[in-house]
Amino acid sequence: MALGYDVLKADFALCTGTRTGNQRCNGTIYVCGQCGARGCKQTRVGQCSDQAFSVLDQCLKCGAHAMQAAS
Repeated sequence: MALGYDVLKADFALCTGTRTGNQRCNGTIYVCGQCGARGCKQTRVGQCSDQAFSVLDQCLKCGAHAMQAAS
């Protein structure tokens, strides 16, 4: 039996931002260990209103590569 999305993501903080197309993001939230920025990671910049990291784990606020899982 396959696990549902909600079960897989139950232990993670989820993004409440809005993705392009007006859908809720629900991506995993990360925190920058350098500046404290908090948000999700997307494949392209601008895909979520609460995006904080690029696909290369780079913080969009300070440019550091210090992405950590949010608690």
